[in-house]
Amino acid sequence: MNWLYYLLEANLYLCVFYAGYCLFLNKETHYTLNRIYLLLSCVISFVLPVVQIGWLKPVETATKTIVIIPQTAYQTTVQKLTVQPTLTFNDILVYAYILGTIVLTTVLFIRLYQLVKLTKATKTLVNDKYKLINIEGSNTAFSFFNYLFIGTKTQANNIIIRHELVHIRQKHSVDIVFLELIKIINWFNPLVYLLQISLKTIHEYIADEQTAAQESDALSYSSFLVSNAYGLNGSPLAHSFFNYNLLKKRIIMLNQKRSGKLARLKYLVAVPICAGLLCASTLVFSKSYGIIDLIPGHRIANQKPTNAQKSTSDTIKVDPIRIKKQDLTVKGYKYEETGYLIDNKTDFRVIVTEKNGEQKEYYKSKATPEQLAMLKNKYGYTFPKMLIYPKLPPPPPVPPANGKKPKVTDVKLPPPPPPANPEKVKKTPKVVEVTPVTPAVPAGSVPAITERVAPPPPPADPFQNLYSYVAKHVRYPSKARLNHISGRVILTFSIDNGKINNVNIIRGVDQEIDNEVQRVVNDFDGNLSVKSGYYNIPVTLSLVDAQDKKYAYTPAKLYAQANTSAAKLSTTLREVVVLGYGPLTDNK
Repeated sequence: MNWLYYLLEANLYLCVFYAGYCLFLNKETHYTLNRIYLLLSCVISFVLPVVQIGWLKPVETATKTIVIIPQTAYQTTVQKLTVQPTLTFNDILVYAYILGTIVLTTVLFIRLYQLVKLTKATKTLVNDKYKLINIEGSNTAFSFFNYLFIGTKTQANNIIIRHELVHIRQKHSVDIVFLELIKIINWFNPLVYLLQISLKTIHEYIADEQTAAQESDALSYSSFLVSNAYGLNGSPLAHSFFNYNLLKKRIIMLNQKRSGKLARLKYLVAVPICAGLLCASTLVFSKSYGIIDLIPGHRIANQKPTNAQKSTSDTIKVDPIRIKKQDLTVKGYKYEETGYLIDNKTDFRVIVTEKNGEQKEYYKSKATPEQLAMLKNKYGYTFPKMLIYPKLPPPPPVPPANGKKPKVTDVKLPPPPPPANPEKVKKTPKVVEVTPVTPAVPAGSVPAITERVAPPPPPADPFQNLYSYVAKHVRYPSKARLNHISGRVILTFSIDNGKINNVNIIRGVDQEIDNEVQRVVNDFDGNLSVKSGYYNIPVTLSLVDAQDKKYAYTPAKLYAQANTSAAKLSTTLREVVVLGYGPLTDNK
């Protein structure tokens, strides 16, 4: 739905620009500058949302993202629940927008077709450049591009033709078509229709000003407008000379005192408006479509050089050796144990749950001897031994040719080490070494060597794109980082036809952390090739200090959605862990 957020932001900026026009520039007689301001407002409003100033953003601390990937596919906690595709609120918004766009596009093509039909009538060249088309039995006058339509019952044709030729020379029809396209895209914004009326009014002011300059005075031309105020209007796409609704404004502006040169300084109001909206685009709106950075921001703080040299990505994929193990220690503490293989090195993680529900996390590779002793004495837990992969045995030796016995050479081996003191060494179970029997091989033949084939790779996870997106776009909230807030957020959502809908939080930690994770999952617009149903995804945000020690997790809080059937009957996906560095100084 990023395109919808972009559209809403662009319309907000367009409203601000139009409000600036109504407050400061509406009464000025610099009509050409007013025309330029309104047209540029439409363009800049759609450019600003994709432009940012990274220098204004607060400095972010470096984060590592760990995606925990079990060997097996995603695990079903209770039961899969297949749902039929439902019509969500987001779907209704999209369909309503598409319907409005189709209706206005159809209306535009109908009006263009009607004008094209009128151009098929008899044409008369004016000044060898403009085409004059007479409409029989009509009292109307309007222009569209190089075509000037005028009724045979219209009086004072020369003045009206001079007026309409100004529209043709100034290319006012291009503005009207451009605003029609803007109106199709932003049909839901009522200020777009007012902006189109303002632009048409400026066109009439320009044409009246240049036409009155060729008359004796502005008063006589005003009298002419009053006496010809009741002609027929032309097409909404054209500039109609007879427009009763604008008659009063046109006469007032004709007789108004011209704005001085200093009044042009008012148009500089566009500069602070642009600057303010650019700052809002950077600081207020959290988005992923800000692709242009005018002034890049600061480097990420607390980033360690060793990590930067090892990898340019902040995402580390971890391939575990086995599935998580949940059990009770000998002293009755719940623990969750997971084994990993990282860069061909084995490691273990354990999460021990205290009696009061608090969870503490330890890694075997990072645990100090004091922590290992505490785990054993207090909780009754010890890490398992590191997994060692056995080497393949060497192939059997090739027997000598011609049936000759090989020569045996006696090799003196070093004496065995003296036996250890039995009082100091614990008894170990006796190990019986069994030598595999090699079948006899006939002389002159080569023994067959059995090749061990590697197991096939595990199937690709259909949720890998979702994991990567969450890992890339989740940003640790600065307030939570300063307050040392960390913990696990669990979200539930439904998938209908490969799209994520109805994202809700069932377990959270902090309002800012919960909203950030929910925003990222909501922004994911990829297509997931899985069955429709309900799914849960855990995302853990963890903080470490300057000594790489993790802060304790903040107590979790449950949301009302945790008791719904959709949350209970769902499929739990892999866990994404965002590891951030805490502030350089403790704020407590």
